[in-house]
Amino acid sequence: MPELRIRRTLLLTPGHQVTRLAKAVSLAVDAVAFDLEDGVPPSAKGDARRAVASGLRSLPFGRRERVVRVNAVGTTDLVEDLRALPLEALDSLFIPKVRSAADVRMLELLLRGYEAAAHRPAPLPLILTIETAEGLSHAASIATASPRAAALFFGSGDYAADTGCALTPEALHVPRSLIAAAAAAAKLQAIDAAFFRDVRDAAATRADASAARALGFSGKVVFHPNQVEPVNAVFTPTPDEVARARGVVAAYEAALARGDGVVLAEGAFVSIDTVLIMRRVLAAAAHAGVPGA
Repeated sequence: MPELRIRRTLLLTPGHQVTRLAKAVSLAVDAVAFDLEDGVPPSAKGDARRAVASGLRSLPFGRRERVVRVNAVGTTDLVEDLRALPLEALDSLFIPKVRSAADVRMLELLLRGYEAAAHRPAPLPLILTIETAEGLSHAASIATASPRAAALFFGSGDYAADTGCALTPEALHVPRSLIAAAAAAAKLQAIDAAFFRDVRDAAATRADASAARALGFSGKVVFHPNQVEPVNAVFTPTPDEVARARGVVAAYEAALARGDGVVLAEGAFVSIDTVLIMRRVLAAAAHAGVPGA
């Protein structure tokens, strides 16, 4: 499994819009995803590949994760993407329209040759998108199809187009819940779709992010600078949450040192799964600079 990276905010920006690529790396996001897929018209795919390849080599990303959303498995555009990208300058790949575990395995086979040619020291982690009814029905097997898998992303726009459902919290509650559960079962992150209705409405974005966090998502895609602060805030642990996480981890480690089989923290039983959750809380807090982390 890839190393844990904090992905509270993942900014998706069209690869053919050069000025927006440069602006993306100036925003306070955890990951920047340059898009070669739906955000780029077919006539601009070549320009986008050249702009993204240049940006990956030259832009100052700082601590931001370098991600590219490539085209779907089975398309000639994906092959062209992999030929054009400097894979050695990437941290992760964002894979759209994953329909089955077979798609993931096919991608693995394709990637190995390109990674070898790029002299990558380690396989690229994958952010796998569930955005069709077929993909949702196979979410659990997709999540476990490859040790490269790092996260499941819910593509609500394409899911709504595929199923005919509304883009409302009520209509998306079930697919969101199923994707969050599939990711958790495989020990992956779950990343929620961007808030579509008004990207400039920070309060509505915050409410949508809060609903996603309540379901178990650890981050969200953002489209607009106005969405960055509210989404970061929702997915950043509070000082109280940090204190509780520290207490649970300390109680668990002290019990192990004593050889105790039962661990109690604040009157509740603690399992190894609980401790893993608390450690993820502490990692997110440390990344965000929360006091006490």
